Amino acid sequence: MSGFIERDDWKTFLDEFSKRNQLRTTRLEVHSDDGTQEEEVHLPLVGISYDEKGSEAGSIQVILGGETANDSRHVTHLVPNVERITPLIGATGLEEGLGIEAVDGARTLVRFEQLPQLQA
Repeated sequence: MSGFIERDDWKTFLDEFSKRNQLRTTRLEVHSDDGTQEEEVHLPLVGISYDEKGSEAGSIQVILGGETANDSRHVTHLVPNVERITPLIGATGLEEGLGIEAVDGARTLVRFEQLPQLQA
């Protein structure tokens, strides 16, 4: 990951990132020494927030879920002891997601996905 956001800017950056990308379809992956785990696919982004009190290094909470209060699909993923974050920028210069790296080296990737096209 490159293009890291300074820790002092995390809260503001994540608030703005969440507003810009709210309800975009996501894929949430966790990469660690145990391998790669896909946590979810195709849930919309509700928001990403930073809590500097959550652990010594601070924590980031990723909230994904349904588009309405009646939609029970919901995932909350907590990344404790965050070391750095970086936006994932595509070849076109658009945001394609966010990378979050913990002190232990585990990486959480929130990638924006296109929904599959329905065939007529």
